[in-house]
Amino acid sequence: MSIAPMQRVTLIGLAERKREILRRLQALGVAHVIMRGAPVEEDRREHLELRAALDYLLDSPLRRRLQRPAEVPELAALLETIHTNRRRREDVVDRLTLLRRHRRALAPWGEFRFPPLEELGGRRLWLYLVPLGRREAIDAIELPWAIVNRDHRNLYLAVIAADEPTPEQVPFARSHTGGRSLTDIRALEQAAHGELEELDAERYVLTRWIASLADRLARAADDAELGRVMREGDDDAPLFVLDAWVPRRAMATLKTLCRDGDVALHARAPRPDEEPPVLLDNPEWLAGGEEAVKFFQLPGYRSADPSAMVYVSFVLFFAIILADAGYALAFGALVWLARRRWKRSVIGRRLGSMGLAMSGGALLYGILLGSYFGLAPPPGSPLAALQWLSIDDFGAMMTLSIAIGVLHLIAANALAAWYARPRRLALGNLGWILLLGGGFALWRVTQGALPTPRLPWLTLMAGGALLVLLFSRATPFDGWRHAAQRLVGGLISLGGLSQAFGNALSYMRLFALGLSSASLAVTFNQLAVDAGHAAAGAGPLLFLVVLLLGHALNFALALMGGVVHGLRLNLIEFLRWGIKGEGRPYQAFANKEESTWIK
Repeated sequence: MSIAPMQRVTLIGLAERKREILRRLQALGVAHVIMRGAPVEEDRREHLELRAALDYLLDSPLRRRLQRPAEVPELAALLETIHTNRRRREDVVDRLTLLRRHRRALAPWGEFRFPPLEELGGRRLWLYLVPLGRREAIDAIELPWAIVNRDHRNLYLAVIAADEPTPEQVPFARSHTGGRSLTDIRALEQAAHGELEELDAERYVLTRWIASLADRLARAADDAELGRVMREGDDDAPLFVLDAWVPRRAMATLKTLCRDGDVALHARAPRPDEEPPVLLDNPEWLAGGEEAVKFFQLPGYRSADPSAMVYVSFVLFFAIILADAGYALAFGALVWLARRRWKRSVIGRRLGSMGLAMSGGALLYGILLGSYFGLAPPPGSPLAALQWLSIDDFGAMMTLSIAIGVLHLIAANALAAWYARPRRLALGNLGWILLLGGGFALWRVTQGALPTPRLPWLTLMAGGALLVLLFSRATPFDGWRHAAQRLVGGLISLGGLSQAFGNALSYMRLFALGLSSASLAVTFNQLAVDAGHAAAGAGPLLFLVVLLLGHALNFALALMGGVVHGLRLNLIEFLRWGIKGEGRPYQAFANKEESTWIK
């Protein structure tokens, strides 16, 4: 639960063996190479073609079992076959779309064919859509006409004329139906569907090459990355020099490069003016919080890793907002049923594991709240004995929400203070802890919840304000100029006092969203019962429809609120106080795995 400490390393080797050495370094996968040269535009056509072909096969609804046949076709021919299938399939799908649109436009006119010009004496049929409200205008048309159909919006008008009538002759919008009949359109649709089935069958056969393409794509990405690193340094010199950042725990692995004596290695700790890349180091069960942190803002190298706190608090906030044990079980079932999909990637496994923890936390909170799809357990039952909280106790729930907010912000400042030590800036974070804790205690005193007098808490807040005033800036105590800068910086920091208390009060959204979720569950239950009683014969069916639709809607809203507002409280309120600066991610110079490209 920390940021992995880095070592700055310099590798020196023979230029003639540079590619071989870098290949071995890439296989180790422990170095974040420091790139000094300007990026060079690369020819990525092969990589993009491979990626497009692989994505096309992966999107196939049906796939063959992944395999690596002994005889693999030549890559260019295989890619041409896949891309030809894709282009032909796209053309057929576009053609089907146009044919369906044409058929829908032609259907109201019925089954007909335009007669030859000789049968109408050189005249043609002209078709028009006439709004129902303009029916009287048809009677003013002097050309031969007939209404062939009508619907709830339009009349379908056919006019006979040698040339297209002018707007003065027929003041309506002309309908362009084309020269094909409905029978012709349906025949073309059938042929297109047959062609599409043949292309889908060919695509299904081609999916046998997914593993081979993924392997080649990984090798192409490795070669491109190797070429990028190869361009670093002076190729004309007898030696090459490569600088990189390496996690301290991986130094023993890196030293295997030096065993045969053809690579020299120098390592040192980062200097104060250097900003190494950030690698968050968390156990797998907490890594879901790490992914949430990286989604918003990566902490600076010399800051704290808030992953564990974000993980725990996000699970807690989600549980409070969901506020129902039945919904928690439903969410857990959804996560569990989707496990095959989220286990395919590292990020998926981390977030899936976090989803199960969220379900477990929400189940526990729902049991303590005594809510099961909006129903309370029967009095005297074992589940009723486990109910310790009541969503209807507004005062207690509001106090609980604000207390959670204050503790969350105190934890953020404590985290920042721990990583700011032994610098005096840690005292500034301690001041905010005293202000927040003293302010909450003073509020409880005014409510009569704490019997102690107000003076100790006011004194605590005054001491906290003094610490914030004096230790919010890193300027030294060596003269009046720096002292003035420190005081001005402290006054600016104290200006955030209203924001601090506003942030604490914003945690009331936990109670508000939980209350709305629980209230809607109860409301939908009552609506379902009322609907069942109102309908005589279809009562049970109507009861089930209202119940299922209502709870599905409420469940979706609760999940959305739990995720969005849980992230907001963690990534905005908490991280604003808990971490300083923003780091750049650690990107290892490593070989890509084939599984990276297979979803």
